[in-house]
Amino acid sequence: LKMALGRLKTHFVHKRADAIARYGDFEALREAGKTIRDSALSNLDALLEKFERNLTARGGHVHWARDAKEAREIVLMILRAANATSVTKGKSMVTEEIGLNAFLEQNGIRPVETDLGEYIIQLRHEPPSHIIAPAFHLNKEDVADTFRLAHTDLPASRALEERSALVAEARAMLRREFETADAGITGANFLSADEGAAVIVTNEGNGDLTRLLPRTHIV
Repeated sequence: LKMALGRLKTHFVHKRADAIARYGDFEALREAGKTIRDSALSNLDALLEKFERNLTARGGHVHWARDAKEAREIVLMILRAANATSVTKGKSMVTEEIGLNAFLEQNGIRPVETDLGEYIIQLRHEPPSHIIAPAFHLNKEDVADTFRLAHTDLPASRALEERSALVAEARAMLRREFETADAGITGANFLSADEGAAVIVTNEGNGDLTRLLPRTHIV
């Protein structure tokens, strides 16, 4: 655990600093984003109603929840109406905060996290250790052990020493889930009130596969 967390100083922080340096005027971008966010928060009631009007006009449905319990029950209602027994998930901290996965499992619906880090800790029945690097507390040997325990239909003698092999195995297992999921659940980095659209910013394919392949998509 000490070794894994030590990478925060030697890998994570340095790579972030390198990316910021390559971008250019990062602080100006950050301040612009903060200004937009503050403006949206000061008008949130009107913007949410505008979003609802425009999304409804495009054929979507908006559900209002007063608390976590109501949000969980709304999601369950939607999934049952879609006769869903499995649901792929990606890019959503809100579902973590409201305890959605355990609730769905208790009600006979199987949620599958599709972000690689989230998938790993779901198999281990652990909470995330970081908001954007949920499996940061694990090393590749931990992941290999987890995959051997979970993916029992694969050859026991397969090599899992390299990170590329771990990623390839997860990709193959998740591909099955993407192709058979009855519904998809994602978060949204932001909503566009003018367009009635939900936007995900991602450098992976799991967000797109989760929102585009199933007939039902919950944001």
